[in-house]
Amino acid sequence: MNQSNEKAIEILKLKAKELHDRPRILNPFTKNPEADVLLNNIELYPHIFVFGCIFNRQTLAWKAWLAPCVIAKEIGSPEFSDFLGLEEKYLIDLITEKKLHWMSIVMGTNLYRAIHRIHTSYKNDASGIWHNGNPSSIEVVKRFEEFDGIGQKISSMAVNVLVRDFKVNLSGRSDIDISSDVHVGRVLRRLGIVGKNANKNEIILAARQLVPEYPGFFDSLIWEIGEAWCRPSSPKCDSCFLNDYCPKII
Repeated sequence: MNQSNEKAIEILKLKAKELHDRPRILNPFTKNPEADVLLNNIELYPHIFVFGCIFNRQTLAWKAWLAPCVIAKEIGSPEFSDFLGLEEKYLIDLITEKKLHWMSIVMGTNLYRAIHRIHTSYKNDASGIWHNGNPSSIEVVKRFEEFDGIGQKISSMAVNVLVRDFKVNLSGRSDIDISSDVHVGRVLRRLGIVGKNANKNEIILAARQLVPEYPGFFDSLIWEIGEAWCRPSSPKCDSCFLNDYCPKII
């Protein structure tokens, strides 16, 4: 790595540490304050957070997080028992009608199956995903991946949010990888931290080498850089705090 890489990594580590060390605050998942309050209430409504993870696939992040909140409002309740009574076709039709996701059939089916997995595997309490049996980080990652539609990207994101933002205490953070997200990959490539043609596995490996004790340490920060400034075209380099240290491999 060249000097610019090392300085950029140093700054990333400092800013990521600030995010992890700060006390728990309201995470602005969406553009809707009411929905954000609901999503942040994982003590009473952990399933809403899990459903948001289900929707986080090939769509805008804020829209994915908003989707289960819209459904809760439509059925008149965020209680899990009210979700449990919903039929698969109803969910598909509602997602289609409200334009909650362009893959309405896939999302409706995955959501229906998620509801019933929580019912059967976690006794109607989604927080069991990260609480039952005092699981390690890798176990929680695997539990998320048991849900239809959730792979490495979303499972890693979910566990990183739980640890960083919700202050859920999980052991074995060396098993929490960075999300193999398009924003994350683009930023790391442009910084020269990974090669221009690096694949998802190479990106995950690079994060493990940078912060072996917690590879997902940068996850949210790098995603936000990619989403806000380091765009696929016409990046807003002058607004990015890494501008002076980025080789801009575009």
